[in-house]
Amino acid sequence: MSSTKIINVLKDDSFQEILDLFKGTSAEEVIFVLPKSARAFKKEEHFASLRDESKSLGKAVSFLCSSPEVNDFAKKYKFDVLLARSSAPRKSVSQRTSASHQVPKEMGSINVVNQIEDFYAEPATSNDSISTTLTSEESSDDLDFEDSTNNRRLDDVFVPEVENRHNVKVSGAREKAIPIEVNQNGPEYEPLEHRALEEIKSVWGSQPISPKINDRPRRPVHRIGLIVMSFVAIIVLGVAVFITTGKAQIIIKPASQPLDLKLTVLASDNISAVSLTGMAIPGQLFNIQKTVSQDFTATGHVDVAQKARGTITVYNELSVDQPLVATTRFESADNHIFHTLTSIVVPAGKTSNGKFIPGKKDVQIIADKAGSEYNVPVGSFTIPAFKEQGATEKYQKVYGQLTTPILNGTSGQSTVVTETDLNSAKQTLTEQLTTNIQDELKAQIDGLKIINNSQVTIDSPVSTSLADAKATTFKVNLSGSLKTVGFKESDLYSLISQYVDTQKNLTILPDKLTLSYGDINWDENKKSLSFTINITGPGYTKIDSEKIISELLGKNDTDMKAYLGAISGISSANVSLSPFWVRSIPNNKDKVRVDVSY
Repeated sequence: MSSTKIINVLKDDSFQEILDLFKGTSAEEVIFVLPKSARAFKKEEHFASLRDESKSLGKAVSFLCSSPEVNDFAKKYKFDVLLARSSAPRKSVSQRTSASHQVPKEMGSINVVNQIEDFYAEPATSNDSISTTLTSEESSDDLDFEDSTNNRRLDDVFVPEVENRHNVKVSGAREKAIPIEVNQNGPEYEPLEHRALEEIKSVWGSQPISPKINDRPRRPVHRIGLIVMSFVAIIVLGVAVFITTGKAQIIIKPASQPLDLKLTVLASDNISAVSLTGMAIPGQLFNIQKTVSQDFTATGHVDVAQKARGTITVYNELSVDQPLVATTRFESADNHIFHTLTSIVVPAGKTSNGKFIPGKKDVQIIADKAGSEYNVPVGSFTIPAFKEQGATEKYQKVYGQLTTPILNGTSGQSTVVTETDLNSAKQTLTEQLTTNIQDELKAQIDGLKIINNSQVTIDSPVSTSLADAKATTFKVNLSGSLKTVGFKESDLYSLISQYVDTQKNLTILPDKLTLSYGDINWDENKKSLSFTINITGPGYTKIDSEKIISELLGKNDTDMKAYLGAISGISSANVSLSPFWVRSIPNNKDKVRVDVSY
């Protein structure tokens, strides 16, 4: 059998103290009895914390308090609120089944439902409430109402606020009822609910402990009378609830029509607010620049015959200048012939400080034939012509010296960089560069909308190895940039909403629209982005909820059906009245709520 724990909350108790008591009790159900100004449950987050703990511990929670604010929070977080309610006869199963199969009409149908439900709960739908559809031929007397409340009844539950509480044993034996005279001469200023609760306190707060004889408790003579008074108080409270309560919820589905629009929009960081006149929205300027580089392998092959070439220094130990014409032959130590590319004059040698210094002159030479065999190491070169002419002194004193090996002579096939290699390298680096720019942009936009992040400007590739076409590898550098304006989607939807409101007298829901962008252009001079936007989706008739509430106050089901049916912009409407005995819209507008269902 489940157990119940009643926790009396004092005015200055803290929420943490009450929560610790709640978590520490082993009872499966806990009832909180609160004074009207209890500090522990002043904040909504306290109810949220209590809900989480109750779910975690699997405990049921109820509240008994005269504060409307506390009761509203308790209902919002699905706690039971102990109130006195009058019961209504239940329909038969067949009646309920028949009522539940009625389907409201789609166009212009006005449904009036009488039910007991939480006014602050989610809007009722045709699947979770029993409704009666009114037609023009039906009268209000034909309506069928059912009490669908799930609220708990206050079955004489009260715990005295004093700390000295006594356990009360209730005998299960039948007692003969004693007539009790009900005092109806209480103070007129005291509310009915307060008087009823005070009478309950007098019953449950003042009962003595029944001593046991042979394990059976004695029953006080006056107890039955007190119980009768309790029931009378509950009836009085029920009458007060019957007279004072009444709520109405009106669910309206507005008429819709399809939209198919095309707008041209300008986004710039020079615009401070959404402008319907200029079709402009504010934005933030972005300028992202990146450079990437990478080594690539050359894939081209060509037949080449390249002559080795290099630079030698020609020395002259003669006392006169020695001219040498272009194509003068020089012979290496391994008997390979090279020719000078230009004519030169090698100055004569001279003596300085008693030391003879030969004259010298640098000149470029090229191999007599192509081939790698002309790749020669450092060493001395002679001039064969002097030897052939018999000019022995010149042959010995005019000579060349190679200080750097010649290695570029070749013949046969060679690997070279082709145009295809360069284009492939550019494509690879372009993809890498675009990704790097987009990643950098993504890190900066902070939730803004970017519609041209793929429009990256790529500069011409620069290769550091193409000067030497005969290469097995080459390196390419590539630079690029992206200039754009990011904007808030909420600003764009605000512009669309203003346009539709002005031009179509309709309202929109952003999540029901489909947008597509085109003609995206960056203006370098104005630092702005222009684009067209195609808009498709439904537009809805505007609903004036406040006007509808004010004009429905006090109307019965027939009048409200006629009023709502006469509004051309309403596709359908559903009116829910609660509790079950309410037959018209309350006169207090705070008791009426209009929900628009799209």
